[in-house]
Amino acid sequence: MSRNKDQNEQMRAMSRQKILSTAQRLIAERGYDGCSVSDIARQAGMSQGNIYWYFASKEEILKTILLEGFATLGSAMAEAAADTDTGVEKLDTFLRGFDALMRDKSGEEFLTIVMTLIAQGGAERFAEFGLSTQQIGAGYHRSLDAILAQGQAEGTIMPGIAPRLLSAFFFSFINGLAMMYPEEWREFPPEAIHQAALRLMGRIVT
Repeated sequence: MSRNKDQNEQMRAMSRQKILSTAQRLIAERGYDGCSVSDIARQAGMSQGNIYWYFASKEEILKTILLEGFATLGSAMAEAAADTDTGVEKLDTFLRGFDALMRDKSGEEFLTIVMTLIAQGGAERFAEFGLSTQQIGAGYHRSLDAILAQGQAEGTIMPGIAPRLLSAFFFSFINGLAMMYPEEWREFPPEAIHQAALRLMGRIVT
C-alpha cells in the first residue's frame, strides 16, 4: 500500500535525523576530518546518494548539527529567562537545564565537537562553516544577562558588576571545564558544579 503525503514527510524527517545523529556521533568520535560521507552513509545504513539527497556536502551536515545544537541551548536559555520566577530561580532553572543538556549523550557529542573546533581555531574554524561565534554568543548573553540583571534588582545577585561580565565568568568556567577536563568534568558532582557557577555569578547566600 502506498504511503500518503504525511507518511512520506515523516519518513523523510526520520531519515534526515538518522543522518544527523549518525554524523554527530562519528564526528565526535573521529573528528570532522576523520570521517567521510561514505562513512556516515555506511553507519546510517543508507547509500551516499541518499545522504546527498538531504545534504549537499559533509560541510553542510556539520553546519546543520552545529546550528541545531546551538538552537537547542539557546531555546533552553530563552525559556528560563522568559519564566515568571524570581531572578535566582530562573538562574537555577537555567543552570540545571544547561547541565542536563550537556550530560545527555547527544549533548555530550555536541559539546565534544564544539570544543574540538574551538581548539582547532575557534572563531575562524567556525567561520569556515558559515557560523559566527559572536552572533551565537550574543544570543546566549542576552538571556543570561537578563536573568542576572533581574537578580541584581531583587538583591539576590551581587550588584556593581555588569551582568555581561558575570555571564562571561559562567561561560569561561563551563568552556574551561570542557576543554581542560574533557573526561573528568562529567565525573564531578553536578551539584558542586552548580554551586560553583552560582558563586561565580555573584549569587548572594542569605
